[in-house]
Amino acid sequence: MSKEIVEHVELMETRWRARKASRSRNMLSSLENQVVNLEEFVGDMKETLEIVMGRIEDLSSIRKDFKDFVWETLRSTSDKLTVRDNALKAMVTTMKEEIVELKRELIIYKVVLGSKVLT
Repeated sequence: MSKEIVEHVELMETRWRARKASRSRNMLSSLENQVVNLEEFVGDMKETLEIVMGRIEDLSSIRKDFKDFVWETLRSTSDKLTVRDNALKAMVTTMKEEIVELKRELIIYKVVLGSKVLT
């Protein structure tokens, strides 16, 4: 009997070791799958990061072009307004000179009419 018990114990130990080895293989396989998934995820993230960085560079270039366009438009508008302002100043000066001339003529006409009325 003791031989049977020893064999039984050895059989149980063998089963326990087999289960332990099976669990270890399962854990190892699971960890390997997780590593593969993580490596794929990291690869996908690197690709996404490269795309994002490319888009950032594109936006930076567009921003610079837009900034240059806005400044050029402001300069052009400012130049046009300066030309118009100068033209209006010239017109006002001319009109003031005409008003002065018309006032002189009015004074002359008043003097002439006043002297005719008196005579």
